[in-house]
Amino acid sequence: MCKFIVQLFGSVILALTTPLASAVHLYLTEVAPFAFVIDDHGHYDGINIRIANELQKRTGIHLDCIVVPTSRHVALFPADVEAYSISHRENFKDEEGLVLADVTQYPVVVVAKSGVAMKNFDDVIALSQEKGIGMMRRMTYGSFGQDERVKKVEISTLENGLRMLEIGRISGIVGSLPAILAAAEKTGTRQSISTPVVIMQGTHVLRVRPDFAFSHTSQMLASALTAMRNDGTIARIMNDFLNDPKAGAPRYK
Repeated sequence: MCKFIVQLFGSVILALTTPLASAVHLYLTEVAPFAFVIDDHGHYDGINIRIANELQKRTGIHLDCIVVPTSRHVALFPADVEAYSISHRENFKDEEGLVLADVTQYPVVVVAKSGVAMKNFDDVIALSQEKGIGMMRRMTYGSFGQDERVKKVEISTLENGLRMLEIGRISGIVGSLPAILAAAEKTGTRQSISTPVVIMQGTHVLRVRPDFAFSHTSQMLASALTAMRNDGTIARIMNDFLNDPKAGAPRYK
């Protein structure tokens, strides 16, 4: 009996001192290889999915991942309450979502059709004068979007942009290297694009609705994400995913 009371007392103390796991929305953009559906049952995989899974394990916070196209992401996240987002740094303004931490970094590149000589940014400028460089809506890619020397054409998705490139409606496409290669694999145009020209380094960041920037959940997620970057977990997740032929994404070199 005494043993049972001691065990019960210990269980009560543990319950009172252990933080309760909470559930929050985490918005992810549906762009391979960062987050994409892998079967008919709506299961997702991708770099940001795996990062979210690791964040859940480390913090005990249940992340309800909401994977949607960019247009829905930029509409839903600012309208939510205590919501978080992993997406391009430039997808949101600070009044829509404050940056808690950097997540992943990757090269932003321009590609043309295979065989087109393009080695530097001057070549990109010259190439754009023909039919324009395809660029996703809302994206600016740093100073690239404001550079008036580059003629730009708005595209809805990288897949559509690659099809436009294939039939000669545009001269090139700008986007993150992993996403362009994944889209090229999906559309069967991987062998049809040129060697990429890197124009800048892009970043995915973790954002939170401004009113919750200093919440306990925000602090836990930011701390765990920083630890994951410092101990090499983020780099391992990216490398393992991008070089895993079973991951559903193309192999990258």
